[in-house]
Amino acid sequence: MKRSAAGAAGFTLLEVLIALSILGIGAAMTMSLISGSLGKIRKVQVRARAIQHAQTVMELSLLDQSVKGPTTLRGDFEDGSRWIVVVSDFDMARDRPLQPNMPVMPVKALAYTVEITGPESQTPDFRLHTLKLVSALATPGGLAVPRPMP
Repeated sequence: MKRSAAGAAGFTLLEVLIALSILGIGAAMTMSLISGSLGKIRKVQVRARAIQHAQTVMELSLLDQSVKGPTTLRGDFEDGSRWIVVVSDFDMARDRPLQPNMPVMPVKALAYTVEITGPESQTPDFRLHTLKLVSALATPGGLAVPRPMP
């Protein structure tokens, strides 16, 4: 049997189904990649927000002149993130001066730790640590008075 010229120009139903199947698989894989990328972008955004919150809390707590010793401060942000600042004394090895008969410095170090916990988290998402020097002996005028040498 001889095919006519008009019948040879079209696609068969099987060819169309195979082409649609390949197109569907490609679209499904593309959507899967996009979905995975969006999830990773969300994680990066949450991490960046936690870092910004931690930096803000750390800066404000370091500028707070009322903190002179160990304390704990807590709060939260509008997005539901919670923060905690723990201030503790930092041992600067006062009992071992660098040189004999060296006077003890009239300052002490405070260790600051800031922890940020996201709205959906049970454990801290981000933590910052730093030290701050404060006057160990203050007069009413705010000037440090050196201790007498032993």
